[in-house]
Amino acid sequence: MNSVSSRLDVMLRRIVLAMAALLAWPVSLYAASLDSENEVLAAPDKQPIIWRIPRERRELMEESDRLREELAGLPAFSESRQIDSYGFHGGYLPVLEELPEEPRWTVDVQFGEKAELEHIFLVPAIDPRFSGIRSYGFPRRFRVSVVLSDGTVSPVSEFLERDAPDNDYVPRRIKLDEPGGAIIRIEVYQGAVEGEKEYFAMGEVIGVSNDNIWSAEQVEVSRSFESKPYWSRDYLIDQKTGLGMPLGAAVQNPAFDADHDFITELNNEPESPLIIALHLGRARWVGWVSLFPPKAPDGGVVPGFGFPGEVEFFMVDSLPESREMIGRRTPYLWDKGNPGDNMVRIPLYSQKGRWLLLKFNDLAEQDGRNFLGLGEIVVHQRNELLAIKDIHLLGFPAGAQEIASRLVDGLVGGRSVLSMRDWFGIIDRQYRLNAELQRAVAKEAELGAQWEMFLRRLWIVLAAAILMALAVAIVSRRISLQKLRLRLAEEHHQTELEQLKLRFFTHISHELRTPLSVIQAPIERAIKAVSDQKLKDYLSMALRNVGELQQLVEQILELRRIHDGKMRIETRQVDVVKLVGGIVDSLMPLASGQDIELVFEPKMEHASVCTDPHALKRVLGNLTGNALKYTPAGGRVLIGLSMDKQNLVCSVEDTGPGISEEDLSHIFEQHFRAESAVSAHVPGSGIGLALVQELVELMSGTVRVESPVADGRGTRFVVSFALAGQVNNEKA
Repeated sequence: MNSVSSRLDVMLRRIVLAMAALLAWPVSLYAASLDSENEVLAAPDKQPIIWRIPRERRELMEESDRLREELAGLPAFSESRQIDSYGFHGGYLPVLEELPEEPRWTVDVQFGEKAELEHIFLVPAIDPRFSGIRSYGFPRRFRVSVVLSDGTVSPVSEFLERDAPDNDYVPRRIKLDEPGGAIIRIEVYQGAVEGEKEYFAMGEVIGVSNDNIWSAEQVEVSRSFESKPYWSRDYLIDQKTGLGMPLGAAVQNPAFDADHDFITELNNEPESPLIIALHLGRARWVGWVSLFPPKAPDGGVVPGFGFPGEVEFFMVDSLPESREMIGRRTPYLWDKGNPGDNMVRIPLYSQKGRWLLLKFNDLAEQDGRNFLGLGEIVVHQRNELLAIKDIHLLGFPAGAQEIASRLVDGLVGGRSVLSMRDWFGIIDRQYRLNAELQRAVAKEAELGAQWEMFLRRLWIVLAAAILMALAVAIVSRRISLQKLRLRLAEEHHQTELEQLKLRFFTHISHELRTPLSVIQAPIERAIKAVSDQKLKDYLSMALRNVGELQQLVEQILELRRIHDGKMRIETRQVDVVKLVGGIVDSLMPLASGQDIELVFEPKMEHASVCTDPHALKRVLGNLTGNALKYTPAGGRVLIGLSMDKQNLVCSVEDTGPGISEEDLSHIFEQHFRAESAVSAHVPGSGIGLALVQELVELMSGTVRVESPVADGRGTRFVVSFALAGQVNNEKA
């Protein structure tokens, strides 16, 4: 039969190989077609390991969620609704293929002599006519230098060897090596490119020193495209940009008034100027004043709503009794009209006084009515914000004084006022987070495309594999059925042989049972009658062999009764400690004769359980006798007995040679004998352990064998019985 089975296996392998060869050809052709579609994906050396793609996509999605959450936590950025004064435009020039030796545009921005600049912010221009361009005309190759008082030009930052990174709408911050520099020079070698033309534009140049924002006083350019009111060299320092106002997060307050800015309406042209007097508490030096336009009421979209065209500033020590007795005006004022959605900074260059007075001229007009609107007034001295102790309004209509506190509440349109430096930092953070988010989303999309391509290929391979598996399954089933029929026939034949063996041995056992009993009694009488010691030894040996034959006969007959279903387990309450102790005592002479230490170690002194004492004796007697057979002289056999609330556990452990791994799975089979036992000429029939297993199963127990136990030697049999009935035990 084995030769037939081998031929069937060879046939199956040949069929599988043939079908795999047939299916591999169309699959490889389809995979090759998919490779051409995959050319747009990342280069092979940059492609991730395919099984890592899901994890990398999950990590990228988590990173994208984290970036979105962080962006949501930053103050919302809204571009200025700039209707004019976009900034400086240098005009258009032909595109050059190589970097010129001389700059194509040069811009000198002059700050006050007192400005000790630490940083320069180059604010990109934003042209509302081109919504897709967030950094209109920002140069690609340029150099920024400081022109010192002695005429020395010291470069501080340059992008001449490579293009400057696209900052989108974020101002580029340039750190000066040492504070100073009243003139900042910008030399542009390559501007932005539009078609065949090259151009350069910039929204604003801002200087920073000690957290003070310094506005430039004058600008000189080598070339300018003057197109007012949109583009002009003067707009580079007019404090109007497309960035909007430096405002933080909205204040979350249920009692908050939506129109939380100072806006007052005048029915007629005022007869005398309107004045806001800010009390500084004591005589203070004032560096500059920041004015924030208000947000239009009722959600209207009006840039710089109500902002006056001109503001004069006065520093006095006491509040004048009348508007005609204001005093000396500072030489500084705002006269550049509506700034749109931009904060304006007016330097006072350390004017001193207890009161700061703002006089408003050229009021805003709408539908024949005059308005004055301010979102916030911030007074600075170096890096200190000066507190406003009191506010007095002169010339304003009734009710205006009641809302005067809105001028210094730190809010514009319900959003907190930020310093320019903090605001630029937030904008820069938003830009960087957006860039990281775009990269993460793009990478996740790329990995998604690769994963989809992989799945498409996988489905093709799986479909081919399924077809092949179905075909193989059909062939394999037919072959398996044939092999099953052969195996069943062999098992039936083997079962018949086992039954024949068992019937034969049973018959022999029946025939031997009576003669053995007849032989035993005369031998016992002869041992008592003779006086010759040598003859007594021979007779004792014969009596011992007769006992072994009787035990073998009984085991064969019991195994036969079990197979015929005639064996019954008869349980009663017994003291298992006493029962097992008796088994050990009966085998003690045998152990002593072989110079083997036989030890019984129960975990309790007494234990009364409901079990079949005859079956338990047979099981433990067989296991202990087996252990004594295989344990060499000087060895040790340990009988263990323990019990818990659910199980009675008996163990028999010897220090013999152990059982090989390949023999362990057959150890309880009838007539099986280990190769080591046969070669060592250890007597045995292969019946004892088979009977043990059958009896244990009849008693609803389990038996297992462990070998080797320690140091590569020894065997341990563990028998476990589920307890039935009342259990009484006393622990040792």
